[in-house]
Amino acid sequence: MKWLFSFVFGKQAARDDDLSDRYQEVRKAAVQLNLALAKEVPKAAVPECGKKLGLVKAGTLILNNDDEIAIVYDYCFHHYRRADKSVLDRHREQHPPAPGSTEAALLEAMGRSRYSLFRVEAIQHRRRGASLCDLLGGERFDLIDIALSETAEPGLIVAGRLLPLPGFAMSSGTLIPVAEPVYEDKMRPVIRKYYPDPTAARPAFSDAQAASFEAQIIRIALREGGEDNVFYTDAEH
Repeated sequence: MKWLFSFVFGKQAARDDDLSDRYQEVRKAAVQLNLALAKEVPKAAVPECGKKLGLVKAGTLILNNDDEIAIVYDYCFHHYRRADKSVLDRHREQHPPAPGSTEAALLEAMGRSRYSLFRVEAIQHRRRGASLCDLLGGERFDLIDIALSETAEPGLIVAGRLLPLPGFAMSSGTLIPVAEPVYEDKMRPVIRKYYPDPTAARPAFSDAQAASFEAQIIRIALREGGEDNVFYTDAEH
């Protein structure tokens, strides 16, 4: 039966390699898209959003590392609104992507994404990712994230935004580790305020509710992690 095992394993390995190649292609496109979006963020957005995330002190934006500015910009893309339109909304209107393109798939995934807390259930070394469970509703995701697959352990909790793409999910760029006591003592009260029935499906937040929930979770995660916080940032590898 060795031949059968080799055949089945070989086919699975080929699928995993194809998925990894697709992921690398999408991640490179995501980097370029984020750069384009960053140029469209109004000047007032970064300090305003930074303040909501607890990163402004005495009127000055204080960052401990480059990952924190990436977190601020991601928040700006989705939640800095003028005339009821986000930076992401305006980009889609002014720069519509070609149908069927990687950028079109990314923009759709960004529009459907949501910020949440996830627990790592298993590390998928061959797929270079992890199986995650959304702690707000129980939905499961097969995440491709090279940094997470190399250093994380099952049971870890992370806060972040996942982009649901055909065949896999990927982060918007940065996942923040959350210690179990911080989740239990600091974040659960926030979750209960927005999500009082953990047995029900995750509610659909309004734009204002989504922005407020995300800001509170990020603020707690950054404050409790401190200056030595180590983020999971999956860029090009």
